Amino acid sequence: MADVDYSHQDFELVRTDERFGGFEEVKLKDGSTHTRYFRKSVTPGDVSELDKVSELEAYIMKDGLSGAVHPIYEHDGRKWILLSVPEEHFHKTGLAA
Repeated sequence: MADVDYSHQDFELVRTDERFGGFEEVKLKDGSTHTRYFRKSVTPGDVSELDKVSELEAYIMKDGLSGAVHPIYEHDGRKWILLSVPEEHFHKTGLAA
């Protein structure tokens, strides 16, 4: 688990993707470019949404790629899970648009 806490306002939307039940690719507003971030909202207790998060995480970190799962945060009544992968591994994840 990553040791940095983020909030929804720390990011700006890059694109949305409907795979894995829908998620967003976001970037830090401070201009950092060495890491790619992906966030997905979940309803607490919804097992199918948590399964989709697990599928997304496995896809991002496939083939032994390094990445991080950040602490869950709340925004607009939803729980958000933030995943990240180093920029140099991004194109190996299969998520590149």
